Amino acid sequence: MSVSDSFVSEAGGRFLIKQVFEKIQNVYTNAIESEMFSQSGPPFASTLQRLVEISGTDCELKAGEILFCENDSADGVYWIESGALAILQGELGNPRLLGFRHPGQVVGEIALLEDIPRTASVAAILPTHLKSLTRDEFHGILQRVPGVGIEIMRLLSARLREVQPAEYSAGLFDHLTGAFSRQSFDERLQGVIKQANLYHYGFSLSFLDLDHFKEVNDSYGHARGDEVLVAFAQRVMAELRTTDLLFRYGGDEFVLILQGTDPARGQALIERLMEQARTKPVTGEPLIYISFSAGVANFPEDGDTPEMLLKAADRRVYRAKNSGRGRVNTG
Repeated sequence: MSVSDSFVSEAGGRFLIKQVFEKIQNVYTNAIESEMFSQSGPPFASTLQRLVEISGTDCELKAGEILFCENDSADGVYWIESGALAILQGELGNPRLLGFRHPGQVVGEIALLEDIPRTASVAAILPTHLKSLTRDEFHGILQRVPGVGIEIMRLLSARLREVQPAEYSAGLFDHLTGAFSRQSFDERLQGVIKQANLYHYGFSLSFLDLDHFKEVNDSYGHARGDEVLVAFAQRVMAELRTTDLLFRYGGDEFVLILQGTDPARGQALIERLMEQARTKPVTGEPLIYISFSAGVANFPEDGDTPEMLLKAADRRVYRAKNSGRGRVNTG
């Protein structure tokens, strides 16, 4: 099926073909009646929502009309005032339904913020009224209004956590621990630096390296070692905000990125995690207490490139291990 066979054109608009629209509309009706799909989700950042309500352009979609297609260029962001939208992925002649968006929610922000093509298609299930900002209007607000950048960064982080790995990017998550993968680290760090420069905020990058982990594998087996890695990642992620990112960098080494925070607060979080590790063992036989060493680099104080930040953090985690392990080195 060609792209043109996936939808029909009507008075300048694009519409889902009848069979696809009716199928999705039926799922939507049944889902609403059974409360199968929650209407909750990452809300539009409050400051930006007020600005869109004031400055945004009104946009009306008919039922079945396509707002944008997967792989379209990102030309705007949309806030839903009324109606309902379906998020679709793959060939529109037989798409996968990822979910629905409802009034008060936003669509289109991932591609706009990440400067990538649209990652999914969006179509109206009901007649829908939107408020929209063009790319230029959106970035103009970021420059003029302090604090909006942090709100947008939080919105993006919440959305990335909401989308299933296979639906957003193959290999986004580490299959064992649930942390972000080493495969996704380089790209995400580049994106974090770009956003921090654009929105004028700092962040901390820390290597977290488990102490004596080889002894766990040698003494109790790799299955027990995997349990320790999973428990460690879960404990760290339980303490994080939606804006923070944990990556499994390799083996028993993790990288933690704390966005929009100052060095003192970043160090305090890591020290709190260390205290938990010392006092709360990993369940199972035998009980194992986790110890880790950390080296922290701060943007932009310690560098403004991935190479500079990684070099600083690596040097400091090495110092932490050499000075007795189970501690954090910030320089």
